[in-house]
Amino acid sequence: GHFCAINATALYHPPPHADYFFCANTTDDYFFFPSRLSASKRQSLVLEALALTREKVKVRFAGVADSPEYGKRLKQLGAKLGVEAQIEWLGYITEKEKRENYARSVAVIFPPVDEDYGYITLEAMLSSKAVVTCDDSGGPLEFVTPGKTGLVTKSTPASLAKALDELWRDRSLAAKLGRAGRENYERLGLSWREVVKTLLA
Repeated sequence: GHFCAINATALYHPPPHADYFFCANTTDDYFFFPSRLSASKRQSLVLEALALTREKVKVRFAGVADSPEYGKRLKQLGAKLGVEAQIEWLGYITEKEKRENYARSVAVIFPPVDEDYGYITLEAMLSSKAVVTCDDSGGPLEFVTPGKTGLVTKSTPASLAKALDELWRDRSLAAKLGRAGRENYERLGLSWREVVKTLLA
């Protein structure tokens, strides 16, 4: 909620299994988009962006569709845009598989519409991964500093495509933003101990 933004930062809590997230020594060739498949998460925007990328950008989508109908529509859109070779639909994955996919990704894509406090941005930071999000995505913007811990684009396919191309080409930039994200996470002091301390203060 926007209305309680005054002290909200003190009450951010860590994602479940925060201690188990890690960053692999080598990355594989894909961006990771872990989220249920839903119109508000804008997987379709990413498909449209892929059609405009200059690099052979690949994206792994993990998550189950809100409705089978919506899942089918996304696959049809991928086919129509001719980007099928650039995408993988992982569907349901375990927490352990999710952490491994974070760990080996080039970066994390999370461009929802006006999201509230979500774990995905924090999980990316725990995995030392840069986050690509949009300027109307809400929650993620509280943690993603443009050009420092990730990239913030307009919510247009062209703008998103440019950011994906940039990180795909410049892996050292992706890694640098990711490391800064992890440092930022440490600085936030996200722990249940802090939350409880604040609530009891």
